[in-house]
Amino acid sequence: MKTKLISISLALTMLVTSGCGLIGSLVGGGGGTQTAALWADVPAMEGMKQDNIELPLPIKLAVQALVKASGSSEGVRVDNFEIITFTSAKTPEDVKAFYTNERMQSAGWNMPDQPGCAGMSDSPSAGATFCLFGKQNPTNKSFLVLAAMRNENDTAMNLFFLRFDGDVTATPAGS
Repeated sequence: MKTKLISISLALTMLVTSGCGLIGSLVGGGGGTQTAALWADVPAMEGMKQDNIELPLPIKLAVQALVKASGSSEGVRVDNFEIITFTSAKTPEDVKAFYTNERMQSAGWNMPDQPGCAGMSDSPSAGATFCLFGKQNPTNKSFLVLAAMRNENDTAMNLFFLRFDGDVTATPAGS
């Protein structure tokens, strides 16, 4: 239920923010640094080929706003936003099956309240999977968002990995 709620919230946020320049200025312009390689603490699914696919701005803004809002409510100052993109002949369901909570926990993604992956599919070869994972230590928190999308007529699936890192800020006593 929690994963469906997050997926619905993400979809609603994307709809609301599409075409809204004000949102971009509020969350820092929707930037993000394209990273050269998948991070060492993120397992690579077999068959992924790095590509330079531009993440649609409404999705980038929605995800960035959600992560910043989540981080600020937990006392985290998000100061690093990186993106890496891939294509694959596999399906969004394959992504959901690979990026399990257990696999990600063994890679260090240790926040217990993160929902993992949720999929939406119209057919066996098309659809989307969205994943959310987090990790923390006493001074830093990181959030990883993975979006895998494939249309019925496409031969390749697009995979977007977005990573947000931030410092844990001190909370005043009694808060």
